[in-house]
Amino acid sequence: MERGKYVKKRCLYFLLSMVLVTSLAGCLGYRRKNKEINSSYSEWIDALGIKEYPHLSIDGYKEFENGVEFYIKEFNYESADEFKKIIDNHNAFVKRNPDYFPEDFDIDLIFTSCGGDVNLHFSNYSKSVRWGESVLAYFDVSSIETEKSHCMRYVYPEYLGDRINTKFKAETIIISIGPAIDEVEKAHDWSENFENFDTIVVRIRPSVEREINVDEALKKIQRANPDAEIYYKTDSIELTKYIPEEKSN
Repeated sequence: MERGKYVKKRCLYFLLSMVLVTSLAGCLGYRRKNKEINSSYSEWIDALGIKEYPHLSIDGYKEFENGVEFYIKEFNYESADEFKKIIDNHNAFVKRNPDYFPEDFDIDLIFTSCGGDVNLHFSNYSKSVRWGESVLAYFDVSSIETEKSHCMRYVYPEYLGDRINTKFKAETIIISIGPAIDEVEKAHDWSENFENFDTIVVRIRPSVEREINVDEALKKIQRANPDAEIYYKTDSIELTKYIPEEKSN
């Protein structure tokens, strides 16, 4: 009987190790070979410099009549600096070539993990959905938009993993706080990975709205980012600028 349990454990460990090895091998192989892409915007693709960075590969690319979605992997603490260069290269390119893309052109640069999960979602336009959620998660922040631009102005942080020690540039950080209470506790720290931002938008989902003190959660974010304007939205409240109680009196 004991021997049977031992054999089962050995088989389970073997299967788990094979899954891990296969997964790692798949990621490494993908990274090595997938650097080519067919695009109508080849000058822009070349300017991003993906081929120059050893840790990066293409996870997916889609063109639409009025925009592009570009998925790049594999985001981690080793490759974070290379992803930052991709954003910087994009912003520099569109500033040098202001007429390269049509005026109303939506650009999404989406950084993913080995398994395909989204880590960071950068965008130049203000209406978007947090990746992985349903259409019910859409919310429009165009009411606080200053001007149209092809630069990566908005960022949707997902899971960044371990401390990356890299600061990304973005004007507006859009955070969606889910049901896990630890997300609320960590939310005010997420902005440490970004610079040059002046606005933080917080979407608080219904289950969280019922479980926490929304004002306290927003207060933590404001304290950690005293120079930023904070906006928030719940299912019961439209996009609203947060004014701490001490400032409203």
